[in-house]
Amino acid sequence: MNETIKNFLAMIKNQEHVLPLIHQADLQVNLCCEAQTIQLNIKDGGIFLMQYPDVQQVKYEISGSPTAMKQLLEGTERLRVLEQQGQLKASTPLRTTLLLESIFFLTNAQNSQFAKII
Repeated sequence: MNETIKNFLAMIKNQEHVLPLIHQADLQVNLCCEAQTIQLNIKDGGIFLMQYPDVQQVKYEISGSPTAMKQLLEGTERLRVLEQQGQLKASTPLRTTLLLESIFFLTNAQNSQFAKII
């Protein structure tokens, strides 16, 4: 999962159409896959990987199988679809789920029609 998250973080920096979504966002999300937890901090128009995550202070979490997490981070499948299929579990309010789904899905350069239009 580390390689996939690094690819996601590198890709989002090149996707200018996604950045307005996170311009005023301020949230921390734990991505849990098997025994590994990665904390993403979305704040001030950027997404950062937390080196020393404080799991206790994070109120949002997405957990599931390695395959489903990879699909989410690569933007090949939407968060709510993976959740409906039982492959991921998101403990987030609907508004946050929709925001995260948009960020992950729109970051995928191959699916991004916006990058081709602009």
